[in-house]
Amino acid sequence: MTQSIDIDKISDVLVDVAATYILPRYNALTSGQIDTKSGPNDLVTIADTEAEEALVRILPDLYPGSIVIGEESISSGKATLAPLKDAGRMVWVVDPVDGTYNFVHGKREFAVMLACVMDGEIRAGWIYDILGERTMTMEKGAGAYFEGRRLNLTNRNDAINATGHIGKKYFPKEMRAHLEDQRDKVKQFYSLSCAAHEYINLATGKADFGVYSRIKPWDHLAGVLAVTEAGGVIAKWDSSVYHPSDDFGGLIVASHDALLHQIDAIFIKPILEDIILKYGK
Repeated sequence: MTQSIDIDKISDVLVDVAATYILPRYNALTSGQIDTKSGPNDLVTIADTEAEEALVRILPDLYPGSIVIGEESISSGKATLAPLKDAGRMVWVVDPVDGTYNFVHGKREFAVMLACVMDGEIRAGWIYDILGERTMTMEKGAGAYFEGRRLNLTNRNDAINATGHIGKKYFPKEMRAHLEDQRDKVKQFYSLSCAAHEYINLATGKADFGVYSRIKPWDHLAGVLAVTEAGGVIAKWDSSVYHPSDDFGGLIVASHDALLHQIDAIFIKPILEDIILKYGK
C-alpha cells in the first residue's frame, strides 16, 4: 500500500488537539481526572483519553481506510497491536501524552507522539513538544526535521565521552545494580521519564545513546525513525530485526554504530543471557 502523507497537515492536527484537550488540563487536573493503570506511577488522565479519542476520529477522516491505535486503547483492552502486522493497512500509532507522570506533576517533559506505519515500515512520525511549541517530524527516506532544520548526527563520541538516557527504574530489578556499576564507563546517563523528550535529545545530538527495556510501539516508533533518518542507529538487545509491532524486549539507540556496540558491551551483553533465561527475548 502506498499513500502520500501530508506531514505539515498532520503537524497542525497535533497542535490543535493538544491545544484543545491537553494544554487546558496542565496544572488544572482534579483528582477525579487522574487514574492509574499497571501501578501507582503509571498514570492516565482525561487529557490522555480525550486527545486519543480525538485523533481516532480525525485521522481516518483525513485518510480513509486507515486505523488509529493508541496507548490508552491498548491499555484498556479496546484495541490490539494486530493491525501493525497487516501489510495492507495504514496504521496510526499514538501516545497522546507521553510522559503522563510529568504532566500530572507539573513538569515540562511531556509530548504527543504519533507514527504512521504502512507495509510493515515506519513511514512517518511526529513528536510535538507542547509547552515548547516545537515539532519534530520525520519521513522515511526524506529525513528528520526539528524547528525547520534537517537533522544530521555528526557526534562520534566514544562511550567514555558519551551522554545517554537510561531509566533504571524501568528495568528488571536484576539489571539495576549492573547498570549502576557500569555508570563510570560513560560520561553520564539519566532519565527524563519521557521517551519523546529523550528522542528529541537523541535525534538532535544532545544525547549520544539510549538504552530501553520497554519497547511499546507508541513510545518508540516516531523516535526510532527520527534517529535513523538523522544518521543514527538502533538495535534490539537480542540482535533480532526491529519491527513496528514489537512490544517486548529491549532497544539500544546510538548516534553511530561503534558507540552502539560499546554501549551494548557495557550495559547489555554481560547480563543478557540471564535476562533472557528469566524473561525470554
